[in-house]
Amino acid sequence: MKTLYLKNTENDIKKAAGIIKKGGLVAFPTETVYGLGGDATDERSAGKIYAAKGRPSDNPLIIHICKAGDAEKYAVTNEIYYKLTKAFCPGPLTIILPKKDIIPKAVTGGLETVAVRIPSHPVARAFIEACGVAIAAPSANVSGSPSPTEAAHVKADLDGRIDAVIDGGKCDIGLESTIVKIKDGAAVILRPGAVTEEMLSKVVPVGRDKSLFDKPDDSVRPEAPGMKYRHYAPKIPVTLLKGPHGLVIGFMAEKLKEDEKTGIICLSDDKDKIYGKNVSYLPNDPLGQANALFSLLRSYDESDAPRVYCVTPPRTGIGFAVYNRLTKASGFNTEYVGITIPVIGLTGQSGSGKSTIAEIFAERGAYVADCDAIYHGMLYKNSPMTEAIEKRFPFAVTDGALDRKALSDAVFSDKEKLKELNFITHGLILDEVRDRLIKAERDGYKFAVVDASQLFEAGYDAECTAVVGVCADEKTRVKRITERDGISGEKAKARLSGQHNEDFFRVYCDCVIENDKGVEQLYGKVDEIINKYVYGKKI
Repeated sequence: MKTLYLKNTENDIKKAAGIIKKGGLVAFPTETVYGLGGDATDERSAGKIYAAKGRPSDNPLIIHICKAGDAEKYAVTNEIYYKLTKAFCPGPLTIILPKKDIIPKAVTGGLETVAVRIPSHPVARAFIEACGVAIAAPSANVSGSPSPTEAAHVKADLDGRIDAVIDGGKCDIGLESTIVKIKDGAAVILRPGAVTEEMLSKVVPVGRDKSLFDKPDDSVRPEAPGMKYRHYAPKIPVTLLKGPHGLVIGFMAEKLKEDEKTGIICLSDDKDKIYGKNVSYLPNDPLGQANALFSLLRSYDESDAPRVYCVTPPRTGIGFAVYNRLTKASGFNTEYVGITIPVIGLTGQSGSGKSTIAEIFAERGAYVADCDAIYHGMLYKNSPMTEAIEKRFPFAVTDGALDRKALSDAVFSDKEKLKELNFITHGLILDEVRDRLIKAERDGYKFAVVDASQLFEAGYDAECTAVVGVCADEKTRVKRITERDGISGEKAKARLSGQHNEDFFRVYCDCVIENDKGVEQLYGKVDEIINKYVYGKKI
């Protein structure tokens, strides 16, 4: 088969639509990645898509439409679907709905549901409209390889396998769409993307499917693309490195000394520290990382690198999607640098009861590093922490001693000043935490717990084996704070108002402990977490 390469012109788009109407396949650009399109109502077209990609037939396809109301022809819609499409569509969001008979099961991987998306890319929209039918389209690549963000990537994978490619230039976002299913009035995330959890939570309640970062079982039937099979991977093995960034860079440098061909993916900030023929750099910002990731991974297919070592980025905002793609690209292959014992990050809102959970972990043999206690222990007169704070907030230090009230009065009501304070304190606290964990490992501890209310803000999630969020309802938290700190309920509520809501922790943490039903039920949950993340036992 000869593949036609078409331009972004009205005539070429009409030509591409003619190919679809005859049962052919056309790759086309979207704002996320290039898609491989066929008639969503034709099971023969679906078969051709699976064959061209070498895609497992139980891995469902997404159908693409032009307007939210177009879904009525293909699926059973509901109120939450229209809430989500009004807020985010056209755009990088896919919503799973019950399918209608017009969509064959060959498109849905045998499921009774169909994934629906309304792309915003003008070429995609013109193409779908010209076709006059929903377009079933997974990413336009060989199954398992990094998704294509340029027409050249499609050509590298599918030239001679499909009828045509519409060249619409480089994709804007660079990662596939967010996929959600609607369950019990909430949008449950099956695949993270540019429509982030924070964005979704402003419109509807949000949940996170447990499959996002757990290695899938072979028996699992995927509800959406990207849930089961190894994805986004170059032809050579990828290993994610977790640990203090400086130690990770040192580890990478040693690997380069052993073999100068080693593939290294670090950050732009690391250019002066590490370089070589197969060293590449992700942008420092999450949006830039999303845009560059797949092109960067693909570049190793043309290299002589035997293996790629990659930094682990923080996983909030769109960084959550970048982290997800890297875990899939590595086949969940992660190596820890610095210490080898598992480290569980413990976080949550004030009054959620983290200290109680930490005590239970300690009873179970964990070394516990309490970041709040460490912080206060570093505020002695003329300490490095106090001196660092004085340079930025001189009014808060007198004769080398910190005036905590003056600091809190000036900082905690100002988000920008609070961000500056956190920048100063987080680094010093985490350096102390790392030193303590190294000592704990030497002292024979089998695992550790780091209790940190701002664990994500500090970027420490990238160093943890798992992150556990502790949640409780607001009434319970307010009561605990008033009793603990001797303040009024109004002041307790004011303190909570500037913190993340519970959805944040339910989305970003590997697991959540609900701590509003008494202490006894906590022991079983802690034991489950230890079995899974410390001893690797299936639960």
